[in-house]
Amino acid sequence: MRYTQYKGVVEREYKKSLRKIMYELCVIEGLDSVNGALRLGVAKTIFEYWRYFYRYDDRQRLFDQKVQELDKMHFLYINEEKKENYQQELLHTDESSLSGFKEQVGKMTAYYRQIHTESNGLAVEASNLPLFEYVEELLQRYEKGELLEEVMNKSSKRGS
Repeated sequence: MRYTQYKGVVEREYKKSLRKIMYELCVIEGLDSVNGALRLGVAKTIFEYWRYFYRYDDRQRLFDQKVQELDKMHFLYINEEKKENYQQELLHTDESSLSGFKEQVGKMTAYYRQIHTESNGLAVEASNLPLFEYVEELLQRYEKGELLEEVMNKSSKRGS
């Protein structure tokens, strides 16, 4: 007999779909391949094939659960405030200042982060994200005085 013939026999005997039968045996009852095959009256390899096919093996279920959790986190990230951050009006539009530059860089970073997230990094525009993140980092280092310190250290080493 073939897998489909075994499937038909088991489904007729239990009067349910094979997916439901395998769910009950593997997930609810937690039977291993030997006991599950004995219960259904099929060979162990057939039971293992069905368990693998319906993704009811312990490792497969754990992997699928983790993927679902990551999808939920991805959805939450997309709907965070970052989405609205780049859509808010600019405060420093009539001036050319460091504050205005910092605000514009922040908005562009939020925009590219949104594009990157929505497209899973596949959008061409998403390639700009690392550049804007780097500029943000440079601005933070400038404000903390770390950039000036680095410039002074590098220039003094060159002069020596």
